[in-house]
Amino acid sequence: MKENCWSKTLLGVYNYLETIAGAIDKITLKTALNSFHFSKIIYEKNNVLSISNRLIDLSERKVTLINLKIIIENALMSMKKNDALILIARYVNRKKIGQIAEKQNVSNRTIFRKISIAEEKFYNAVVKQGFDGLRLKNMLKEEHWIINYYNGLVSKKIGEDFVLSPSSLDRVVAL
Repeated sequence: MKENCWSKTLLGVYNYLETIAGAIDKITLKTALNSFHFSKIIYEKNNVLSISNRLIDLSERKVTLINLKIIIENALMSMKKNDALILIARYVNRKKIGQIAEKQNVSNRTIFRKISIAEEKFYNAVVKQGFDGLRLKNMLKEEHWIINYYNGLVSKKIGEDFVLSPSSLDRVVAL
C-alpha cells in the first residue's frame, strides 16, 4: 500500500517540480540582489552569514527537486512503453479514466487495473535506482508539501485527483 502511495506521490507532484524550482530561482535572485540592504535592527536576518546560509539552503532545495524529477523520468523510461504511457496520461497529462479507456478501446475497470499494475512497476523502477520509501522520505524531509501529499494518500484523506492550487504553490516556496 505504501509503495503505491509513493508512486502516486511522485507522479502527482511531477508537474509542479519545475514550477517550484523556477520560483526558488526567483527567490534566490531576489535575496542575492537585496542582500546589500543592511539594517542593525534585524541584523540576525540580513548579515552576510545568514544570507549566505539562506542562499545555500535554497540551492540545496532546488537540487533535491531536480534530482527527484530525474528519478521520476528515469523510472518512466525504464518501464515498458504501455505502462509508462498510462501513467503519463493519468498523472502528467491529468487525463480522466474514461478518456484513457476510450483511447485504448478498453473498459474503465481495465484501465484502473492497468494503472495499479503500472504504479507497482513504477515504484520497483524507482527502487532499482536505489530510492526505496525510507530513502525517499529522508531525501524529501525538507519538502513538506510532498511529504504532506504522501501522508494524505497513506491516510486516505487525499484521493488520486488531488491537485495543488497555484495559491498553495506560493506558500510552498516561501521559507
